[in-house]
Amino acid sequence: MSKSHDRLIAFCLSALLFSVYLLTFSGKYHSSDEMSMLAATDSLARRGAWDIELLRWMGEQQGSFGPDGHLYSRKGIGTTLAALPHYWLALQGQWLGNVQTAMLTNGAVTALTGMLIYLFLRRLHYGQGVSLSTALAFGLATMAWPYARYLFSESLAGLGLVGSAYFLLRYRDEQDNLSLLLSGAGLGVALLARLNNAIVAPFLGLLLLYYLHRQYGWEWRAWIKPVVLVGLPALAALVVIGWYNWLRFGNPLTTGYLPEERFATPFLEGFYGLTFSPGKGLFWYNPLLFAALVAWPALVRKHRAEALLVVAVVLSNLAFYAPWYLWWAGHSWGPRFLVTMLPFAALALAPALEAAGRRRPVAVGLAALAAVSVAVQLLGIAVDFNLYLEEIYAELGLYHPDTLFNPAYSPLTRQIDYLRPGNWDVAWARGDTLDWFALLLGLGLVLVTGLALLLSRRGQGLGAGGSTRLRRRWGAWLVVGLLVLLALGTALSLLRYAPAGDVAQAGSALATMERPGEAAALTNPLLTESWQDAYDGRLWLWGVPSKDEVGIEHDATWVVGAGDPDPAAARFQVGMVRLDHYPPPGQPFDTSRLPVAPLAGGPRLEDAVELVALQLQETAIHPGETLPVVLYWRALSPMGAAYTVTVQAIDEGGIKAGQVDRQPCEGGCPTDSWRPGDLVGERYDLVIGGDAPPGSYQIIAGMYDWTTGENLLWLETEGNPIGPTLSLGTVELQP
Repeated sequence: MSKSHDRLIAFCLSALLFSVYLLTFSGKYHSSDEMSMLAATDSLARRGAWDIELLRWMGEQQGSFGPDGHLYSRKGIGTTLAALPHYWLALQGQWLGNVQTAMLTNGAVTALTGMLIYLFLRRLHYGQGVSLSTALAFGLATMAWPYARYLFSESLAGLGLVGSAYFLLRYRDEQDNLSLLLSGAGLGVALLARLNNAIVAPFLGLLLLYYLHRQYGWEWRAWIKPVVLVGLPALAALVVIGWYNWLRFGNPLTTGYLPEERFATPFLEGFYGLTFSPGKGLFWYNPLLFAALVAWPALVRKHRAEALLVVAVVLSNLAFYAPWYLWWAGHSWGPRFLVTMLPFAALALAPALEAAGRRRPVAVGLAALAAVSVAVQLLGIAVDFNLYLEEIYAELGLYHPDTLFNPAYSPLTRQIDYLRPGNWDVAWARGDTLDWFALLLGLGLVLVTGLALLLSRRGQGLGAGGSTRLRRRWGAWLVVGLLVLLALGTALSLLRYAPAGDVAQAGSALATMERPGEAAALTNPLLTESWQDAYDGRLWLWGVPSKDEVGIEHDATWVVGAGDPDPAAARFQVGMVRLDHYPPPGQPFDTSRLPVAPLAGGPRLEDAVELVALQLQETAIHPGETLPVVLYWRALSPMGAAYTVTVQAIDEGGIKAGQVDRQPCEGGCPTDSWRPGDLVGERYDLVIGGDAPPGSYQIIAGMYDWTTGENLLWLETEGNPIGPTLSLGTVELQP
């Protein structure tokens, strides 16, 4: 097969893997590690900064304070940068969730890793079927699949290392300078993801020297240029890491890790824990690697240098993490730290698959082992591992040894108890709702990319009988078509999963009203993920208890949460989320900043309050549905009573089809607390009765004293009375 044909197959393979990862996409956080890295991405994308003040409520759980007093992530810069293009794209509009879109990063990373495994084995002269099966086994029968859904740094590090090894192999065959540069770039990516991947650099260097010796013998002067070309990108990565450390912590050599984060576990305990312990053993979470272990001697016999690299990468990772104080990597699925070396461990499956092609018993045994391995991955994908871990930690205590070493508490056996509707951890099955369109779209993409892979294997399909030029043109069209299809499928999926509800509407409102120089205090930690996902503005986000904890001077502060106890110049209630605006003293809120145009000469309720603006978000509705009505009030004078706002739907005969009555801000900012000039906006969800007849309905509003039943009267601009209610507009109730 030609190299171009292999590249086409490799691309179709990566497209298939990405389609599978999109189908099993979750789109939400599973760990504070992910939050830490993506909080840095958030700051970078919104305002070109590197802090994680969005997570200040965590303290030093995932970050450390720099000399400037700001909180910075202790994680490497690699995953933060890798997620940046997705995150920046999502910020450009309200149609995509920011966190959700960024969560696609490792899906693409893992799909590219599978592609490199295929190309690596082809250069080792394994058959097309064996190489393809090995890559698919990596992508679908190891922890690479669950971790393609998360945003941990190990997946990116694995891509970088296997990329570095592959381009060294390509250099062996082609002696080109580009391969050397790309090999160094791969190592650089791994270092940017996790600096500890420097432990693999000597082994990659030895493989390079071996290839140079084969080519030039002991003419060491000929070695200088290749070594420099590989070393330059890796050195550049180290410079970036030093700069990032200096920027965060004032010292290029300071990573921010705390003194208690150290190597403190007995080596054999950690080694056993990482390999065979019931709670975190590598082989139980990746049963197919038993076959790789058995087949490794066969890899040594055929490809000694490359096989030694495989074992060096695997053992060095085990040796590094075994004595780490948190060798099990905290809240995670299986031995997370070892995801980095999975691409290398999977390479040893090639001899096993080759043997399976010759001997039926081997094929049957390998197929059974692969089925079990895939089932284990599906178990990790179907349900969020935190459901079980949080329950068992509440029972036994955080990181109790039984959760690691007692088979009765292994997630591999206990996770099954959570496999039920309402617990599914896929975006198309949130809670009790099943999005059939998204599910069928994902299945369709898997089917199409799978067919494309089959066509590419069979000599590039329709172009196989023609000229080389025709086959290449057909291959190019296939690549372009798949790219377009994947882009459209991904966009449609993300649109289906886009943020909605109170947080999304509050985020949209703030993005409309904010001004440069202001900041937002996110006072409810439980809103962190949903707010980060939905909010597309550019304010500095502080995750703090109140506005008083915002650390530097801003022109004004928005408080996002359940409401601040101090009276605010403007308050906006969107369902259960409140936005309070605190400008400099004496500066009122400018009504031109509202998400809707202010009313010209707005009507008022006596001399107490003015209706500044309103928004009917629907003009047609069906019985049983909810009509959002947004009203913006401005206080004109102090009010001695806590008035109740009423919003009603009335037909031509005066029959009510729906009614909402409550004090402003869900009772959180009663009218007797309003000061002249204060602005209060609120969304009222008006539920239309299911038995209401079709027709035209007036939406009316007013205020009354709940204790006395007395209504405030509406007045026109000129002061003429209107009555106790005001018509806000008309909606059509459709059958």
